[in-house]
Order: sequence, then structure tokens, then C-alpha cells
Amino acid sequence: MIIIKGKTYYTISDAAKTFGVSAKTIRSYIGRDIIPQPPEVRYGLRLLRHFPLDYMEKAKKLLEEYRCKKMS
Repeated sequence: MIIIKGKTYYTISDAAKTFGVSAKTIRSYIGRDIIPQPPEVRYGLRLLRHFPLDYMEKAKKLLEEYRCKKMS
């Protein structure tokens, strides 16, 4: 989690903890379009991906659907 101008942004590490996987796995899910690209926020010259709670809820549902399809 990082705080920019008093606003909290969740990082890929936070998302990985929520999903119970590694940050590398989250990147893989995004790259394979299993979960969508997270929103971005500009911080100085950097463009940071962040993982808001509503995004993580939606991504968690998509990931569960993906896992169910894979199991059947």
C-alpha cells in the first residue's frame, strides 16, 4: 500500500495477498487476460498500476470463474 497526497493505493503485493498468490502470478493473470488491467495513477513521472478494492472484488470473481472452468 502506498499513500499519495493522502489517498491510499493498493499495490500488486496487496493484490497478491488478497488472492493468495505471488505478484508474478498476478502479472501472469493480467497478461493472459484472466483478470483485466488495473487502473493507473500518475505519480510524478511514474505511471503506477493500483488495485482498488472494487477492482480486486471483480478480479477475484473472474479468477474464481476461470478456476471453475479449468476444473471442469
